[in-house]
This record gives sequence, C-alpha cells and structure tokens, in this order.
Amino acid sequence: MDSCPAHYSFVSQCSDCCRQALSACSGDVGGLTRRDPDAFAEIAREHREWVENLLLAECAHRPLIEWSHPGGPPPVVRWALCATPAVADVLPVPCAVAVGLARAHQQREGPRSRHELWTSRLLDRLDAHVDQRLAQLWRDLALLAVERDPVAAAGLRHMVEKQARPGLWARSLEWLLLLGRHLEGLDVALTVALADKHRTVQQAINRCSRRVILPVQLRAAGLRAATQTTKPLEERLLNVLSASVDARRANFPRPLSAPSSTWLANHELEDLVRGATRRAVAEFASAMPDLGAAEEEHLTATLLAGLTAEFTALPARTRLAGVAGPHLRVGHRTVTKTEERANGADIGVVVDVCVPGHLHLRTGDLIQVKKSSALMPGRAGREDSWTVKRRQLHDLLEHSASSVYWLIRGNGDVLVVPAKVLAAIEGATARPSTQQFTVGYTAVRHTAVTMEQYLPDLVVGLWLGSSSERTLQAAQGTGRTTRPRFALTIDIVLEHMEG
Repeated sequence: MDSCPAHYSFVSQCSDCCRQALSACSGDVGGLTRRDPDAFAEIAREHREWVENLLLAECAHRPLIEWSHPGGPPPVVRWALCATPAVADVLPVPCAVAVGLARAHQQREGPRSRHELWTSRLLDRLDAHVDQRLAQLWRDLALLAVERDPVAAAGLRHMVEKQARPGLWARSLEWLLLLGRHLEGLDVALTVALADKHRTVQQAINRCSRRVILPVQLRAAGLRAATQTTKPLEERLLNVLSASVDARRANFPRPLSAPSSTWLANHELEDLVRGATRRAVAEFASAMPDLGAAEEEHLTATLLAGLTAEFTALPARTRLAGVAGPHLRVGHRTVTKTEERANGADIGVVVDVCVPGHLHLRTGDLIQVKKSSALMPGRAGREDSWTVKRRQLHDLLEHSASSVYWLIRGNGDVLVVPAKVLAAIEGATARPSTQQFTVGYTAVRHTAVTMEQYLPDLVVGLWLGSSSERTLQAAQGTGRTTRPRFALTIDIVLEHMEG
C-alpha cells in the first residue's frame, strides 16, 4: 500500500483512502497490520465487518488448515503474526481462530515442526489476549479436520460437540463455513441443531447469508433452507448428514459388486456401457439450470435423447473389446390429451438379447419419471422431495413387479428407486383419503441406485423386467390400459468381429 503516506502513520482522515487501497488488493491487509498495527486497529474499529470480510476473502482461496512449505502458515495465521493486543480487542474472532489453528498445528507436529517459529511467535504474542473458549474450540476443529484415525476423530467430534455453545458457535460461524468442507458435515449438523433452539445461531446464519464472500454466502443459504423447513429436527439432521456421506462416495450404494456384474462377463464392455450411461446423465445434469422448470415429459425426452447419442457411439468404442454392440435406440411418440389419462408409465423399456448359440430373450419393464420439488420455480436450494400419484404407482406394479421410478434431483442427478419401495412408504405414511403422497431424499437413499448401475447392471444384466406377454405389451404400448409416453428399446447383439 503506497497510495498515501498516512499508511505509515495513521490519521483518521485517511480511513477512506486506506479502504480504497485495501479493496483493490485485499492481500495488503497483512502489510498494513505489519507496518502500523495501531493504524490497522483504528480502521478495524471503525469498519469492523468490512475488515473481517477482507480477511475472509483472503482465506477463501486457500484451505484454513493448510500449512504448506515453503508457502508458510494459513493466511489468517500469517496475518495474526503482525497483530497486537489492540487488534485482538477489535477483531476477537479472527485472532482466536488464528490462535486455535496455531495451537493445533504446534501440538500435532511437535517442537521440530518447520513452522514452529511461526506458531511460537503467534502464541507468545496473542494467546493471552483472545477468548480462551473460542480458541480451544478452534484448536479441536483444526485437529478434527486433519484427523484420519476414526477412533481419534470420534473423540475429537465429541469434544467439539461439548464445546459448541450457541454464543461461541454463532460468533465464528463465517469461519466455520470456510472450514466446513473438511469437517464431513459436522459443522452443518451442529449448526442446524443449535439454530433449532437458539435464536442467536439463527441470526448468525442470516448474517452469514448476507456476507459478500461467496463460499460463506452459499453455505449459509443452504443452512437457511435446512433450518426454515417445518420438518422435525431429526429428519432435517438426517437429510444433512446423509447428503454429506453420499457426496463422498465413489459410487452410490451398490448391491452388486464391480467390476463384472452382468452376463456380459466382459469387464471392458461393461465399463463402456456404464461409461456411456454416466456421460449421458452428466450431460443431462449440466443442462439442469436451463431445463429445471420444464415439464417432466420434456426432461424425460432430453435424458433419453442423451442416452441415445451416447449408445449410438458405442460400436466404435467396443471395437477395442472385440465385440459388436450393444447399441440403444429410443423411439419417441407424441401423445394426445385424451391418451394422457390412460398412460400408466412414462417409459416402456424393452430389452432384446441375442447371443447366437447362447442367449435369446426379450423382456419388458415400466418406468415412471418424477422431478424434484427443488426444481420448481422459487424452490432452488431446497431439499429434494417427489410427489407420487397413488393410482399410477399401483397401475405400474400391476403390470410389472420390478417397475421403477426415475427420480430427478435438484442438481440433475437421477436416482432409480423400485416402485415396490415407494408402495411400502405409501402404506406406512399416506392417508387413505389422499390421491398422492410425498417422499424425501432421506426416505429413498438406502434403496436408490444411480442410472450408471441401473441401466447396465440391472436392465441389461436382466435382473429386472419380465418376459410375460402382459408386461411386454404394456412396455411396448400395445396393452389396453397402459401406454407409455416413450419407448426405450435396447437391442443387445454380441458377435465376434471379423478382420
């Protein structure tokens, strides 16, 4: 900072000048603190929230717990090294966070740490001038964020939960939201639980949602969505934790083992089929910001068109596997308004398997597509839930016991759930007088599989579907009562290639 000589000797008239210079380069906040801590303390006293936003912005670009070499300590620790007790008095939360991070690193790495000079200097300078309870909470949070031993992590989680007093938690919530991605959902679960009983925490969530730091603002918006629903606390916590756990899975829960899980008995071919499905769904999900408000029929057509394109390209890719096919064709037809009432399914899928001298079979099945309420206008960011029509559900099961629902999530992912499971949920939760019922993500996550597993493993793999004439007629749209909107035909022909 060299736009004004007063940066070296603070005068109150220079406040606006300093703000302009710091806004242009937030990294200079450390430079000003180092040159003249008293000047910095005076600016922070007049513009506390603005200065803390500068610190948060600096820390948002690098993990709070990253002690790189030769890059040095995390930005908040590097800044606090130049702070004085007067600065700690004006900015108590960032200073306590820095002390907690330094304590954790010193205790974890020991006296031979390459950063011992940094941590010792900071603790000597500020340890006695910060809120000890807040610093201790942040020490345990920092230790938990890097702990990989599950037993030690369980002990640290218990310590954090005991120390998570509403006032302490609310004061440093912005910093918690920056650290949160390293805490595997614990920060969100504790915040939701505390906000349910303590107004100070709910006010802190609202405060964070107004911050200009994007990661803080977005995670705070998610917290608001989780705390403002009328659902019971236990269900909200389960939604939060299950979403966090599932997001870290390499694959969604799989009842079948990889890599070989079908009669194809060819790892390379199975991977190609699975990869084609994965790419189609990923492309569909990427278009969701533009498609989300569309009707379910349009979303279904878009997804099937993507699958068609990917499977059309498979023959060229399968040449390396030494076999021809499989290929997938999707037939569309437009239904009239009078036909819509008779439709008992969105998609009829027919699988035709032909392996000369080994296998020849035709099976059919039915699929219903539902979009999440999170895709409805004005409900972005809400938790996923789907409305199921009871009569439609029972019509599906009358024609095929293995029929499924494709549930489109708010982020565009597609989960596949057996219709039988939804019927079981209906039996336990739906009122007899209602024509439809709602299911949430938490209720179906244990039985849901991804399209990447459903199509290659369960449909092509012949785990699902029926060869009965009644089911085949329903899937093909030739039955009297069930006429799907779309026909999905999967022809699998395996022949050794010549040449």
